Parts: sequence; structure tokens; C-alpha cells
Amino acid sequence: VAAAEPLPERRSLLAAALPFTQALLAQVGRTLARAQAALAWPEGSPPSPPPPPPPCAPLSDADLRTYLGPGGRLLRPHDLRLHVYHGGVEPGLRKVGPPGSPRPPCPGSARAGEYAALKALLAARAAPAELALVGAAVRKDVVRTDRGHPYFGGPEDGHPHLAALQALLTTFALGHPRLSYCQGMSDVAAPLLAVLDDEAQAFLCFC
Repeated sequence: VAAAEPLPERRSLLAAALPFTQALLAQVGRTLARAQAALAWPEGSPPSPPPPPPPCAPLSDADLRTYLGPGGRLLRPHDLRLHVYHGGVEPGLRKVGPPGSPRPPCPGSARAGEYAALKALLAARAAPAELALVGAAVRKDVVRTDRGHPYFGGPEDGHPHLAALQALLTTFALGHPRLSYCQGMSDVAAPLLAVLDDEAQAFLCFC
């Protein structure tokens, strides 16, 4: 209600509405009190969340074997995911594929040969202008890869890992012309390459 003195014709309306307003506010207060009592909340505070589970050690090779059955099949996937979520994974296990997954139809050397053939084919098919445009876009991000990491550290010229990252992303962009290369893709591909240490395998995972 405005602080100014109400007009005479409004004074009667306010007087008539006051009991209704007071009754409404009282009813709202009673309803809130009942809801608070039903939920057993202390005055002015929500219920406290359950305590977080205790942290566990990173998943080791021995831990992983406890989740596997005969033939290496995963028996308790939910428990394994919880273990990894709360404790992480030892660095040596990060390269291990999902337990129980089917083996690839051909060995890594064959995959590397397929990737090399694909890379050469896409580079040969691309127009020189397209190849130069895609290569320049990829190069801008490749040289900004975290150089503080040992895998990508060192001089830029002739760096084998930077060259592999450049080739991986260029091959992907040429093979997916509708998507091509987008800024930030290198942030996804660089960790894959650093962990797998194999350009062909990193390309497959990135795809």
C-alpha cells in the first residue's frame, strides 16, 4: 500500500479487504507450519545431505581382476564404475580396454596400415586450397597444445608428437568435410595421443 494518504473512495475498499488479507496470510502461515512439521525440517534450514562415501584407492590391476569372471568378462559393472568414480584409475591401467569387450578384428599393425592408407588417400583427393586451409586451422591449435606436458614439450620444429597431432586432426577434418575441424578438437585429441602414444589408435578413439 502506498505511503500516501488513500483517496476517500479507496479507503472503504482497503478497509473491506483488510480482514480477507489477514485471513489469507494466516492460512498461508498455518499451511507452511504444517508442511515444515511434516518434513521435520528445523526452522529455516533444509535437511542435511547424506555424508559422501569415503574415498578409495585408485583402481589397480589386482582390483580390476576382482570385478572379472571367467574369460575376463565383467561381472559387476556398477561396482567397478563406482570404484573408478571415487578413486580414479592407476596410470598404467588407462590404456586397458573395457573388460569383456570383443577383440578388434585385426591387430594393431593392420589398423596402423589402414590409417596410413586412409591418410594418404584423403590428402591426395583434397584440393590444394582445401588442404592448406584445413592444415592452417589445425596448426593454430596444435602449436598451442600444453607445452608444459613432457609428451608435447621441446622445440616446435620437427616435434614428432605435434606432427602426429597435426596429421590426426587434418585426416579427421578431410574425412568429415561437413564437420571439418572445430577449435578445441585438439584439446580432445591431445590427451588421447599422449596416453595411447599411437597416432592410428588415437585417431580411432577420436573418431
